[in-house]
Amino acid sequence: MKKTIISLALAAILMPGCSTTKRNLDERRAYISWIAFCANRGYSINDNTFDVTNEYLDTWCGSVDEEAAFTAAGVEPY
Repeated sequence: MKKTIISLALAAILMPGCSTTKRNLDERRAYISWIAFCANRGYSINDNTFDVTNEYLDTWCGSVDEEAAFTAAGVEPY
């Protein structure tokens, strides 16, 4: 019984770490994707106007070029 309680306590402590790691990876992917998009299309990384953001979402996200950017950065694509 004591082992079970200790195991459950350890699992509860370690669970938030898993979600934090995933969130950090998602943030890193988003950053890499945006930087690569801006470099590829000639935009400033600070240009978050409607037209640029719309082009990013419509033509870049999920594209072969985005996956290549992830691979070049050493990050597994989605």
